[in-house]
Amino acid sequence: MSNKLRVYISHSIRGAKGADATREDMAANNRKAIAFVTDLKARFQDEVEFYCPGEHDEFVLVGYELGILSETQILAVDCKIIESRDMILAWAPDQHISNGMMIEVIDASMNGKQVVVVKDKLDAEAVIDAALERKLR
Repeated sequence: MSNKLRVYISHSIRGAKGADATREDMAANNRKAIAFVTDLKARFQDEVEFYCPGEHDEFVLVGYELGILSETQILAVDCKIIESRDMILAWAPDQHISNGMMIEVIDASMNGKQVVVVKDKLDAEAVIDAALERKLR
């Protein structure tokens, strides 16, 4: 097993539009989240393993559209993934916390995971640097 810090990036897929978000809106939100986590991966490549739902959303979206996966089931999977992470960063660049993010944050908090809301890369880097410092002690 890796000794890396394992971080889950919680982010809004539908954005502020919620249920009115189009497939294009969701793709744009996922691209933003992927760009955010790609920058973090470059900075912390040897120390942190990141999981970003937006990197895996095509499978989820198709399953949802086919009626195979419900929103509740998707969030249950996300929360199960969070169980194996050291911390969750809730990325809210526009200060929007979606219902799905809130479920992830509450579940993580109830299961003793460190949860931090960040608005940008600098915030995220500071939080991760502090977590890595703590892990080294």
